[in-house]
Amino acid sequence: MLKLRNIHSYYGQIHAIRGVSLEVRKGSICCLIGANGAGKSTTLMSISGIQRISSGGIDFQGEPIHGLPPEEIVRRGIVQVPEGRRIFPLLTVQENLTLGAYLRRDKESVNKSLEEAYALFPILEERHKQVGGTLSGGEQQMLAIARALMSTPRLLLLDEPSLGLAPLIVEHIMGIIRQIREQQGVTILLVEQNAQAALELADYGYVIETGQVVLEDTAKNLLENPKVREAYLGE
Repeated sequence: MLKLRNIHSYYGQIHAIRGVSLEVRKGSICCLIGANGAGKSTTLMSISGIQRISSGGIDFQGEPIHGLPPEEIVRRGIVQVPEGRRIFPLLTVQENLTLGAYLRRDKESVNKSLEEAYALFPILEERHKQVGGTLSGGEQQMLAIARALMSTPRLLLLDEPSLGLAPLIVEHIMGIIRQIREQQGVTILLVEQNAQAALELADYGYVIETGQVVLEDTAKNLLENPKVREAYLGE
């Protein structure tokens, strides 16, 4: 479904992404793990069209998308949940969700998506009139994911969904991500520093260090890999 072919990207003089190649198969959960500053978020930003690549290619469903504006990439079905949630703190939960459907014109189908979002996240329905900035961290993460789903993505990019959350909330969020794949058929590319949680959830994984993919395998095999266990699982 998604292929990155030897992409390079710079922040000024900093060579942030150094020839990253990866593939995300339709219907799968794929994870990209690595330390802070390894290039995980830059990779997602490159896929979304927010960060320009200097060379290489990005294909989605067999067509090149690098060079397209971010809104066109969203139209094609790639939606990102950014690191830090970035909800609209002064808008209500329902207003945040409605903005997630800003490219859609069919009011009836938007209302159906809203019902589906509330079914997936009942706490958001309870708080639908509450201002987003007053939600807890976990509730804000749920809102950010639900807002992305309002765009009816084919591919959902999740950037550090566990960041700053308590272990029980992380477990709940990861369960919801699994549910999104199983019930809605959405393909997922997950970026995480929490390697344990990511690899337990994913089908396949890539390890990135200093802007380069240094290891790839099934998530199960990566969990059992001694180098991964030592570097990322604290063993």
